[in-house]
Order: sequence, then structure tokens, then C-alpha cells
Amino acid sequence: MGDAVLALYQRTRTVSRWLSWLAVVVLLVISMAITVDVLMRWLFSSPVHGLEDVVALIITIAIAACFPAAMALRANITVRMLGKVLGPRASCWLELFGQTVALAFIVLVSWQLAVHVADVAGRVTSVIAVPIQWSWQAAFLLCAMAAVVQTVVVLAHGVAALRGEPLPVAGDGGPL
Repeated sequence: MGDAVLALYQRTRTVSRWLSWLAVVVLLVISMAITVDVLMRWLFSSPVHGLEDVVALIITIAIAACFPAAMALRANITVRMLGKVLGPRASCWLELFGQTVALAFIVLVSWQLAVHVADVAGRVTSVIAVPIQWSWQAAFLLCAMAAVVQTVVVLAHGVAALRGEPLPVAGDGGPL
């Protein structure tokens, strides 16, 4: 079972990384659209009508799309000083504890997003009156996906802790 968990961990990393790259492309498109809007305002005194509404909706989704990769790639802030002092086996257990705390955090964020989705029901953007609930629903789903990914990360760290072999981290030359 341990090898199956580690294989699932690698697959979640791959899928999450592609999702985050898609989000980066969307953010680049948004930045180009904002640039066009600024040029239109400056050159022709004619902004792109409703762009700020659309950008606000899409940027919410793009940012949330990076959460699964942040969890899968373990890009959260980590202090490993104590683990280095206590040795590799203790370091594995400390990593497991830290990743479990990260799981609790992302579950809490997902829950609060679910509450927010209910709060924004029926609301629309201020300029072009686009419903906003769909973008928050997408953000919630992506955050919930991050929670699932983090669950896999916790399981992988559990396997690593039981084996006494830490998972490679960024900069260790291991697969990212």
C-alpha cells in the first residue's frame, strides 16, 4: 500500500503542477487585457467596459487554482531546524505533523469558502451585472481539491515516517 500512496502522491503533483501552469497563463492573459485597457483609456479615452468585473471573477479562480500545486509541491513555509538536530526519523515525524496542520488549515479555508459561496448567492458585479457566485464556487472546488491533494501528501508523509525515509524536498535533488 505504501508504494501505491507514493505513486498517487507523484500523480497529484503532476496534475497540480499543470493546473497551476494553466492558472499562470490565465494571469498572463489578464495582465495583457489590463494593459490593453490602460492603453485604450490613455489613447482613446475609451476603457474596456466591464473588464474590472471580469478580472475580479477570473483572478479569484486563477489564484485558487494554484492551491493544489502549493499543497502537492509542499511550497508552504517550513522550518526544518529541529528535524535536523533530532535526526532523520524524527524529521519524518515532524514533517508529518506539519503537513497534518497544513491539511487542517486548507480544510478550514475550504469550509469558509463554502460559507462565502452561500453568502454571495444572488449578488452580481457592479458594472456589467455578472453573477459572482460561480467564481466563488469554482474557488471552493479548487480549494477542496487542494484539501484532497494535501490528504495525499499527509498519507505520503505517513508512509515515509513509517519507513524512516523522508520525502525529498525542493533543493534536495528529488523529484518535484
